[in-house]
Amino acid sequence: MIAAELISNVVPVLKQGDSCLQALNWMELFRVSHLPLVEGKCYLGLVADELIYAHADLNDPVEVLNIPVEDTYVYGDYHIYDVIGMASSRLLSVVPVVDRKEHGFIGSVTITDLLKGLDHLLCAEQPGGIIVLEVSRIDYTLTEVAQIVEYNEAHVLSCYTSCDKNPNQLRLTLKVDTLNIMPILDTFIRYGYTIKSSFVTGEEEQDSLRERYGLLMKYLAM
Repeated sequence: MIAAELISNVVPVLKQGDSCLQALNWMELFRVSHLPLVEGKCYLGLVADELIYAHADLNDPVEVLNIPVEDTYVYGDYHIYDVIGMASSRLLSVVPVVDRKEHGFIGSVTITDLLKGLDHLLCAEQPGGIIVLEVSRIDYTLTEVAQIVEYNEAHVLSCYTSCDKNPNQLRLTLKVDTLNIMPILDTFIRYGYTIKSSFVTGEEEQDSLRERYGLLMKYLAM
């Protein structure tokens, strides 16, 4: 999924002659703290509400502001991870998207758009279970993890790794296409994996899983 596929059709753009007050009104209306400044097809920068508040006269046009251009946009062929990185590192509520060849403005990606994209990317809406494993960075192989899941007649819908406090350890989060994840947990335990947490859809299934997992851990401790 790339930036051009995430573009919102809702967020407006500012023109150089628009007043600072009008910009703030639009930001409040669309619940964002940034709006792109565009003239024709040319991207001129990203206007932030804090930049306007620091200015003395709200009746002045936004073109008088010192509006940053660099490091405030992504190209249309950037992956969603790059868009998230830009929004996170710059604390942007709106990420402008420009054309790589002509550097023209294509559109904007909002935080809501990013969340919808992540939802699709991680198969969050698909029914199933979530398993969080702690694995050794050296010994970790995705092939073995997938084989354990598939051995239990399930499939990995999505997975991602995150760094733990221990630099030699990784946390691996799996989304699988079954609610009955107990057999998968059992197999991971037999293979020496550390299960940090697990989740299934619905509170009833969660309670059952916790009870059964607790009984399993008591049995292993005997």
